[in-house]
Amino acid sequence: MPGGRHMRQAEPDRRDRALMLAATLARMGVGLLTFMVLARALGPAGFGGFAAAAAYATLVALATDYGLATSALRLAAADPARSGEIVGDALRTKAALVALAFPAGAALTLWTVPAGDTGVYLLVFIGTLAYSFADLTLVAARAHRRFATEAGLVVTTSIGILAITATVAMVTHDTLATAAAFALTRLAYLVATRLRLRALLHRDHRPGQHAIRATLRQAAPYAVDNILTVLTGQVDVLLLALLLSAHDLGIYQAGGRLVQVIVPFAVVLSSVHLPALSANALRGDDDAFRRQSRRVTTEFAGLGLIGGIGFALLGPFVTRHLYGAAFDPLLPLWPGFAAYAMLRFAAAGFGIQLAALGRIGPRILVQIATLLGYTIAIILLVRTHGLGVTAWALAAIGGGTFIGLGAVLWRSGRADRAVAAVLLMVPPVAGGLAWGAWIGG
Repeated sequence: MPGGRHMRQAEPDRRDRALMLAATLARMGVGLLTFMVLARALGPAGFGGFAAAAAYATLVALATDYGLATSALRLAAADPARSGEIVGDALRTKAALVALAFPAGAALTLWTVPAGDTGVYLLVFIGTLAYSFADLTLVAARAHRRFATEAGLVVTTSIGILAITATVAMVTHDTLATAAAFALTRLAYLVATRLRLRALLHRDHRPGQHAIRATLRQAAPYAVDNILTVLTGQVDVLLLALLLSAHDLGIYQAGGRLVQVIVPFAVVLSSVHLPALSANALRGDDDAFRRQSRRVTTEFAGLGLIGGIGFALLGPFVTRHLYGAAFDPLLPLWPGFAAYAMLRFAAAGFGIQLAALGRIGPRILVQIATLLGYTIAIILLVRTHGLGVTAWALAAIGGGTFIGLGAVLWRSGRADRAVAAVLLMVPPVAGGLAWGAWIGG
């Protein structure tokens, strides 16, 4: 029938998924390799300071996204002819939010950060904000299903970002110089993105206050959810920066920072499915939605398993042969990190389906409960057990998010049976993976 044919055309094909996977792996690879090199070059204390700056900057950058990426993608996918205008409104709205947040952020940085680290924090903030603006710009390409354009752009610029930042870190062993390279390469990524997508953006479109307010209203349902998603991915380092020494924070972040790249990049990868899922949900085509639900659920569970095994096997190898003896206290943390990787990636598959269904409220409640539980546990446990408990507490965040989002999705009545199967299978598999890594280590 015509409707069914239309739905099949709306679903992302293998080429789309392969291209988005390539872009996601490029982002993830750059994140992983860059921070591994920085940990080696800067040492535990220097890397701890840099990673703390990156965590705070990421929180600000993604919080000022205000749910704009998800909202703009849904609107632009439904009306590609207006995608340039929609993305332009989103970019200018984000710029307005950054301008509002900057004075408070600058004052807080000057008040809380040691004078010698102010330059590092400023440069890391600039680089992180530039990267987030570039990623928001890429919504224009996704709305037009120009996944090849995004993949080519991300892969080529990622190679340059890695090469320059890593070289500066290894040559200078200086945190400030490394932060400068971090900022400049990400500014170059923003410029390259704007130039590559200039044909899809309405450069003559200048939204007024009314358009910005309208964009904020449209994105508002996603804003709290977006901020909580960011907090879920950053709360560990925000709290541990207050509870651990710079040395111990550097040890933790040498593993935690690597595994936390899963959160933003799982979101990026899931965006290839959002237009089709949203279209099926809005049109009330439950059969098409369930087909897509099965695909997304199994795909993300499989990627989670691969990620968990990868961290369990490669984490100790990287610690011994790349980081060096100074990072030996990291070795017992890898089993917990591996379990988190599997659970959090699988949970992202549930989350994107709830976003497509418009079930933002339950997502928010799940994340609030998870964050509160983690905050209370980490404050109590770190005081008595120190660094050793941190990775297991992070795994608990992943488990709580996975079970909560999966249960809400299943109770919606519109998900495929694969959701129930994955809900039952993934936690024991993640536990077995962590146990095996612990015994093997």
